[in-house]
Amino acid sequence: MDSTKKTKYIAAGIAFIFMVLAIYFLFIRQQSEGKIKTQESANIVKNVSDVEVGKRPYITLVPTSDGAEIIISIEKMSDFDKIEYELTYQADNPQSAGEKIERGATGSDINPKDEKYKKSILLGTGSKGVRSPDRNIEGGKLTLHLFKGDIEYQSETNWDMFQIGPRASKIKSRDDKLELSLPALSKQYWIILADTVGIPPNNESLDLASVILPVFGAFSIAPNPAKALDIKIKLDSPDKNLVLRTYLHQDSRWDETIKASYDSASQTLTSKVKSYSTYVVSTK
Repeated sequence: MDSTKKTKYIAAGIAFIFMVLAIYFLFIRQQSEGKIKTQESANIVKNVSDVEVGKRPYITLVPTSDGAEIIISIEKMSDFDKIEYELTYQADNPQSAGEKIERGATGSDINPKDEKYKKSILLGTGSKGVRSPDRNIEGGKLTLHLFKGDIEYQSETNWDMFQIGPRASKIKSRDDKLELSLPALSKQYWIILADTVGIPPNNESLDLASVILPVFGAFSIAPNPAKALDIKIKLDSPDKNLVLRTYLHQDSRWDETIKASYDSASQTLTSKVKSYSTYVVSTK
């Protein structure tokens, strides 16, 4: 073989190798771009307001008698593939007087196919059966991550915990949207005011389109008062003819439907309730 032909074969071989490499790298790039697009689509984040009201989880936060733990309960989860949460709050720093530190707990052990998720969360630290409860808890927040297919829906709501007892008192949520006037009790208890995110279960007789959000709950193991409590809820409604429905979370049942007065000028609903419940406001 003369040198000219040899040079041509070598050049053709090199060109072929370059062509193969070019096709290979083009294929790899397309695969990578496909992966990136898939990962991007799997990280779409939306607000829980994009979820139909009736399909949102219903959340309760019940403090124990000593206020050292919160029992978190989540129902109506079946519309989601995965649910996670972070429950956080501010408490006194035991290492530095006058300072606050953030405490909290996370939950990723939820099976959305279960009827209910229930877990006790210690508000403090514990080891070998010895608990050190946090003091002067404030600024509670519950963040939910609701996964469905390639979309994550996020919810961020406040919760506020109060000690109630032998003296009559008036408590209100941090955003001033829920206020309760409480009678004196025989001993001290704790109560949490919180947004429940969704509507309680077994609500087939309730027209969900008539519900005015948010839905609030007052959660406590204290006995229901001997006489009705004054309640005020701030909301924005064009309709003055509103009713207040109560749901007893401890008994898992709807209770009374109450007539309520609504002042559109102050955007305040006032009524009387017989129990610490979830309060659902709706048009008639």
